[in-house]
Amino acid sequence: MDAKINKLLTLPESDPAKALAPIRRLVLGAFLGALLAGAVLIASTLHVMQTTDSLSMADERARAAQIADILVALPPDQITPALERLGQVAGLRNLALSPAVAIEESQQSLPLLSGPLGSHFLTWTAERPGLYLFNTYAPLRVPLMLVLICSVLACLVAMLGHVRRIEHQRIAAQRQALRDHLTGLPNRLALEGELSRLADGDRSFSVLALDIDRFKPVNDLFGHHAGDLALIEVAQRLAAQLLPGEFLARIGGDEFVAIVYRNHRKDLVHLARDCIAAIGAPLASVGWNVSVGVSLGIVPNGLGEPAAALLKQADRALYEAKRHDGGAFCFTGETRPEPRDSLAGDGPRSEQLAQSA
Repeated sequence: MDAKINKLLTLPESDPAKALAPIRRLVLGAFLGALLAGAVLIASTLHVMQTTDSLSMADERARAAQIADILVALPPDQITPALERLGQVAGLRNLALSPAVAIEESQQSLPLLSGPLGSHFLTWTAERPGLYLFNTYAPLRVPLMLVLICSVLACLVAMLGHVRRIEHQRIAAQRQALRDHLTGLPNRLALEGELSRLADGDRSFSVLALDIDRFKPVNDLFGHHAGDLALIEVAQRLAAQLLPGEFLARIGGDEFVAIVYRNHRKDLVHLARDCIAAIGAPLASVGWNVSVGVSLGIVPNGLGEPAAALLKQADRALYEAKRHDGGAFCFTGETRPEPRDSLAGDGPRSEQLAQSA
């Protein structure tokens, strides 16, 4: 029975996954932005390092070209002693003559194109300030930057989890606002929302207003707790008469409304008689010698009608059914309830009702 009632509580509501989708996109965008910022920072650092090294090496080559011009004019025996002094003055570290071009990445070379040393090269160890700064400061800065990015990501993920909890709490509160606290069925607010949704659709449906007969004596004789137990059992029995996807709500103390997708009169008569038979059985929660009844007002094919109009029509039909001894049902627009023994033999619950009558 509880599973049947849970199916009846499937109400239109916001999907938490859809509600959180924009926040997820923002978190993902912020994370990608942090990664992009880190990548741009690293790329900029490498670019600055390479540019600084290139400028420094170009300046060194210009100074080496001036030294080459000086060496060309010197006698061969003065070239070697002059080379050391010129290297110190020009700021070229490890300046020397070499018969081959420098192949190490840390060295530069400049060919001597004239003079007695025309087949030699000036070589020196290049000063790379950009690489020096990177090697000095990057080991500290890069991990720190990664830690900051991870911290931002952790904050964003925590925020997403917090928003997810708030969204689940909001949905739980929404469900609670649309639910009858005693029986667990949808309440009047949920019923009106369902009727409005169906009125805008194209699926035909019928509305049944149900009122419990002889319920007040149960409260008076056995107390309100017994009355609550009786209402819970009645709700379970009514829910058991509905098909999957049909809707049952408790809108008052002993009043219920059902929305069913059955529109033929014979099917609705079957349903009404089955409800009467089910509710008329003794209440196990109160006592096997205690029973109640139910009266029904039926509005067939309520498609296109406003919710308020449908409920008013169902109440009028229920009023006509209640004017008799109870345990009756009446269709809207009729003033006489449907005979209890009509369509006899339509089902075992109907036969039970006929025997008890």
